[in-house]
This record gives sequence, C-alpha cells and structure tokens, in this order.
Amino acid sequence: MIELFRGPFVVVAAAFLGAGFACAGVLWWAGLFPSLGVASSAPFSCNVLAVQVHGTIVSSRSSIPLADTIPVSGEGGVTTLLAPNYVVSNEVESMIRSASTDPNIKALLVDVESAGGGPVAGNEIATAIRRFGKPTVALVHEMAASSGYLVAAAADTIFASEDSSVGSIGVTISYTDYSLKNKKEGVTFNQLSSGPYKDTFNPDKTLTESERALIMRDIQVSRDDFVRLVAGYRGQAVEKIDALADGSTMMGRQALENGLIDGLGGTEEALAYLGEKLGEPVEICWQ
Repeated sequence: MIELFRGPFVVVAAAFLGAGFACAGVLWWAGLFPSLGVASSAPFSCNVLAVQVHGTIVSSRSSIPLADTIPVSGEGGVTTLLAPNYVVSNEVESMIRSASTDPNIKALLVDVESAGGGPVAGNEIATAIRRFGKPTVALVHEMAASSGYLVAAAADTIFASEDSSVGSIGVTISYTDYSLKNKKEGVTFNQLSSGPYKDTFNPDKTLTESERALIMRDIQVSRDDFVRLVAGYRGQAVEKIDALADGSTMMGRQALENGLIDGLGGTEEALAYLGEKLGEPVEICWQ
C-alpha cells in the first residue's frame, strides 16, 4: 500500500495496491522503538546480505500507529515497541548502504512479503537497491504488490512462486466519508480553514468536485511515476507497463509471461542464482 499524507490525515494509497487505513494525530514515543535492521559498523561475516521487506512499507517510525506495535519489557525496565508488520525505508536504506561498502558482502537478497505502502518509502528502498552496485535478487513469497512490487522490481532478477500475487501497479487515495452518518446523528461540521482545499480528506465533510479533480490530478502523476520506474527497472517499454497498470495483481506464471518477474521459484532457486553469480558458496546474513 502507499501511504500519502494529506492535511491532518494519513491516507493509504495503494498506488501500489490497497485497502486503506487512516490514523490521525498518532502519538509517538520517541526512543522506545528499536532499530529495524540498521546495520552496525562491524563488518558482515557472510557474503550475501538478505533484507526482509515484510509488511507495510513506511518512510519513518512516526507513520506506524501505536495500536500496531507490541510493547516488550527488557532489562533495566526499558520498554521497546516492536512493529513486526512494518518496514521503515530509511532504516533499510542505511543497512543496504552499509553493506554496499563492506568488502565481505558480494550480493543482496531482497526477501519480499508486502502488499505495499507509501510511494516515497517504496521508492527510497528501490533506489537503495539500484545503487547497491553488486548483484541483487528479489524473492517474492505470497505477495509483492504496489510499492512492495516496486521494491522487488529494482532488483536485477525476481523469482516468485506460481501462486504469488505480483503487481498492483496503480494508485488509490480512498477514505471513508462520515458526513451522512453525522447528519443523521445531528452532528454539524463547521469548516474554518484558510483555503478551500485545507480540509480536503476530512471524513466529516463531503468531497467537492474541485477537491476530487485535484486529488485525481495527483493520483495520475503518482501512477505515471510508478509506471515509469517499473518500466526502467524491468527494461520494458513504458507503453507495455502502462497497459498493465490497472491496479490488479497477477499470479506468478502470468507475471512471468508479462515480464514482471524473471523466473518461477523460491529460496533454493534464488540462492542457486546467487551462487552462479558469485562463483562461490552462498553464506547469508539475515536482517
């Protein structure tokens, strides 16, 4: 899914798939959230770094609702908040950047299980993969959709199962309108804003036609950017990817036939590919 921020609301845009979630005014407990895979300065003891892109892709920890975190007490009474269903792009970037300069690391395995997330967050990870400068392979499990697919597309080669769901190239910024419910309950929305578009996406008011036109303009721009990036990463014509960009996913074999992946297979196939590329046994560090 893609998470776009509009005014005070978080809107999930599955420009890269999606059912949405919205969380306004999330309180973030600074310092209580653990590092999500940031590489240390110590050299790696393997020759392949495996990065897990599992769950919703976000740009920062502040995008994660507290309701989706798990508090865990540690030594000395210190509490950490785990968010197992999220991937923070700037931390993945840091990890990949560190590995790219480590002489021990000779390749990157991107392990993908994601329905998407924010367009910027997905692009940040994809850019880090492209800049890695060494062989990269993406392994898709159940799903690589929306910005999750964008991340996979950035790798040199993509493997997926015949039953994997791949693609969902498109954009949505859908949300719930409570205005009729409020009217029935006698609740009145008083609009007090500095401009006609400041309250766009407020769920307590009906969307105006001018607001809808403005949103659709942005959706089209984001969608076209997505298409262009995938076409470039996959070495395909923009027109071909554009024809596939209806927001749907496709199963593995169809994805292979349409050039969205390079081979059918799982972990063994991905490791065999890396072994051939490196010309030596593969030793993985999972992050």
